[in-house]
Amino acid sequence: MQEGRREEASRLYFNVLDLEPRNAYAQTGLIAMMGRADPAAAESKLKQLIAREPLASLYFTLGNLYGDQSRWAEAQQAYFQAHQMEPANPDYAYNLAVGLEHIGQPRLATGFYQRAVEQAKSKGRVGFNLAQAQDRIRQLAAQPQ
Repeated sequence: MQEGRREEASRLYFNVLDLEPRNAYAQTGLIAMMGRADPAAAESKLKQLIAREPLASLYFTLGNLYGDQSRWAEAQQAYFQAHQMEPANPDYAYNLAVGLEHIGQPRLATGFYQRAVEQAKSKGRVGFNLAQAQDRIRQLAAQPQ
C-alpha cells in the first residue's frame, strides 16, 4: 500500500482476512484504503475496532483519516494515542508533530519532529521524507517564539 500498489495490497489484505477474519492490521489497511471514498464509514469502523482492540495502528489510521479531512485537533489526539502506545515508532512521532503544528503548537511539534528523525535513523525505512522533516525542524527553530 505504501508503494501505491493498491490492488495488490487489497488482495493481500483480503487473503489475510480469509485466514484470520478478525486481524486488526488487515482491517486497518482496508479501512485506510476506503477512507477517502467514504470517510464517515471508515471512521465508524475504526472506532468499532478501537473499542474492541485499541491498537496503535488503528489510532494512527484514524488520525490520518481526520488529517485528510483537516480535522486537526482530532487527528492530533489520535496520533498522540498511537505515539503513547508505541513511542519508538518514528511515523507516529512524525504525524503527531504534523498534528501539533496544525493546531498551533510549533514548539511541541519541533520536539516530535526531532524525535521522529532520531528514531528514523535507527529504524531505516519510514513513511515520511527524512529530509523534509529536518527542513521543518530548521524552519520552526527559526521562527520567533
